[in-house]
Amino acid sequence: MNLAFVLLPEAKLPRGGAIERAFPAYAIDGQSLRYRPEKPDRSRKASEDAVVLDTGGGQAMVMLLPTPIPKGEADEAARYSISALNGKWKLPPHQAHLIVTLHAPGNVTTRLSLLTSILAAIAEASSAVGIYCGDAGATHDPRFFREIARSRTNESRLMLWTGISIAREGARYGLLSLGMSQFELPDLLLVVPPAKTDEAIPFMLDLLGMVVRDGKPLPEGDTVGRSATEKLPVRYVPSPVDPKAKVWRVEMK
Repeated sequence: MNLAFVLLPEAKLPRGGAIERAFPAYAIDGQSLRYRPEKPDRSRKASEDAVVLDTGGGQAMVMLLPTPIPKGEADEAARYSISALNGKWKLPPHQAHLIVTLHAPGNVTTRLSLLTSILAAIAEASSAVGIYCGDAGATHDPRFFREIARSRTNESRLMLWTGISIAREGARYGLLSLGMSQFELPDLLLVVPPAKTDEAIPFMLDLLGMVVRDGKPLPEGDTVGRSATEKLPVRYVPSPVDPKAKVWRVEMK
């Protein structure tokens, strides 16, 4: 099962038909979504009503909860989204949220891509102020989310499937990816000199996309680079946020 949360300024469940109509703008080849109306269940409170969506071999469910995400978890995760790195977007307050679940066949990339298309459609059909992807450790700006989803490529959607934590390493910056465990891959720690910060995010996404496509981590001592001549060695070190986990470390020159 895949899971994500759509943050709302008020407790209002989007209409299933509106989600279905919005979906084609984000769907990639082979993805489908159909709203399946259910008979009213008077035993449930209105705040617990759900929208059920068929995905062609699977099912998505959208359920409304009239409360914020507990303990400020989604608010804290907003700073790890690429959409927030330029400082122009801040997560507005939210008073309710949608729990979006997906049960569907396919590998992890196939399922994440389908969930992304569904979340973008929900954001369009609702008054969403944020999209919290817990497995990615990031809460995204809905406009940014929809723009990236509209590109319909897994390479660009990787920006939605991972968060990025930034910290100082002396005079340099350490950029740590979040959420690569979804692919059973280690996270990347990219060490960046101040003069190279503009190149860091694109290079990081290129490296992450490479290992996702290959489905396996790079070996210790292998080299990567932004050109055919650049040879930056790969080293495995304890994660700066979890000493029990290993991350692959690359230092930009």
